Amino acid sequence: MFFIRLISFFPFWVLYALCELIAFLAYYVFRYRRSVVSANIAVAFPEKSRKERRRIEVQFYRQFLQVFAEFWKSYRFKKEDWEKRVPIKNPEAVLSCLDKGVPVVLVSGHTANWEWPAHSIRQQLGYPLEFLYKPVKNQRFDHIMLQLRTRHGGIAVPKDSAMREIIKRRKQPRMIGIIGDQLPSMGTDKHWLDFLNRETAFYKGAERIATMANYAVFYTDTVRTSLGHYEVTLRRIAEPPYEKGQEGIIADYVTKLQASIHRNPSAYLWSHKRWKYTQKQEEEALASSSS
Repeated sequence: MFFIRLISFFPFWVLYALCELIAFLAYYVFRYRRSVVSANIAVAFPEKSRKERRRIEVQFYRQFLQVFAEFWKSYRFKKEDWEKRVPIKNPEAVLSCLDKGVPVVLVSGHTANWEWPAHSIRQQLGYPLEFLYKPVKNQRFDHIMLQLRTRHGGIAVPKDSAMREIIKRRKQPRMIGIIGDQLPSMGTDKHWLDFLNRETAFYKGAERIATMANYAVFYTDTVRTSLGHYEVTLRRIAEPPYEKGQEGIIADYVTKLQASIHRNPSAYLWSHKRWKYTQKQEEEALASSSS
């Protein structure tokens, strides 16, 4: 953590200058996941010219590095920093639920800055915010990321025990943060939906939590307004009461996430190997393992 603390003392202009250099090296010299980034953008935006897609690629590398620099810089942020740099346009949308004792699921994606909004929402709304996470294999890196993500009051909940904890405390007004565009493991319960011109698997987690525990669901729509500044709009997806077996929450989330990506294509996490298997490939693999 010494390195993170040290970086947090650097002024933003120094960090952004370093980001420009590292982004240049990552794209042009080391070609970090360029084939993955290029292929993902080509499938998502077939209507764009090669020149337009290349522009998105270059800008993605710049923003990707800037997000990490901002994450480290925010180690020393206070409440006033969050209010200044990540204002919430409509906090009353979520507060109206929390004040009535209804917990809220905040579902987001890897767009704009996917780290700052949760911290800002927690600081400005004043209610507890828990986030679901899956521990990574590198224990040292996992420890550092957890320290950063809990630095401003967030509470980490391992995915494996999340449902049990959520059901146990379903009547406590609080927020649950979920980044919902991660790749589900084979064999897990999932929705298959069209996303960025591909058949894509999505966890049912947010939908299951909402309908089983009567939580409201909001999409955290984050837009970069200028370098180091963002604006969050909390878009309603669903509120209780729910019908038995109700679906559609994940589909609505995917529609809103896709709209965010089309609004600013370079702000999405294109280096993520999101599409590792199709529904048919999963079915074949599961059938083979069970035979």
